Amino acid sequence: MLSSGYHSEYYFEKFRILEDPKLLRKFSEVLAGKFESYDIEWVVGPFTGGAILAYDLASLMGIKAGYAEKMDNRRVLKRGFDVEGRKVAVVDDVLTTGRSIKDTIEAVKNAGGIPVIAGVMVKRGEISLEIPVYCVIELEFPVYSPEKCPLCKRGLKLEIRGKGGV
Repeated sequence: MLSSGYHSEYYFEKFRILEDPKLLRKFSEVLAGKFESYDIEWVVGPFTGGAILAYDLASLMGIKAGYAEKMDNRRVLKRGFDVEGRKVAVVDDVLTTGRSIKDTIEAVKNAGGIPVIAGVMVKRGEISLEIPVYCVIELEFPVYSPEKCPLCKRGLKLEIRGKGGV
C-alpha cells in the first residue's frame, strides 16, 4: 500500500536517492537543465522529500529554497519564505497521484508566488497541471484503487510502504 492509499505490486524507495548527496545531485542537475530558461527565483517542495530536492536544486542553481508544510489538511508556506511576486519551480520526489505537487503549487499561489514549472525525480503516474512538468525518470508501475486491486482479490497481504511504513 502506497502513501497515496493506492495499491501497487511495486514500490520505489525515494530515500535511496535522497540519502546519497552525489546521487541526488545527478537528479538535480537534470532538473536544473530543464528549468534554466524559466528565470526561476525560488524552488519549493513539499516537506520532506520534496524539500530535500528543492534545497539541493536551489543550491545548484544559486537561488533560494523553501518548503510547504501540512497544516489543517492543506499545505502552506510558513517560516517567512518570501515568494511573493517571484517565479517558482515546484518540485517533488515521486509523483504518483500528483496531490502533493498540486497542493504545493496552491501553497505557492496563496503566498503570492508565481509557479512557472514543476519537476519530479520519478514520475509513476499521470498528471495535468497548468504549468509544464518535467521528470528525470518515468516508471510505468500499475497502481490500483483498493476496491479494484487484483492483489487484494488474490488475497495477498499488503505491506504499508512509505508514509508510516517500511
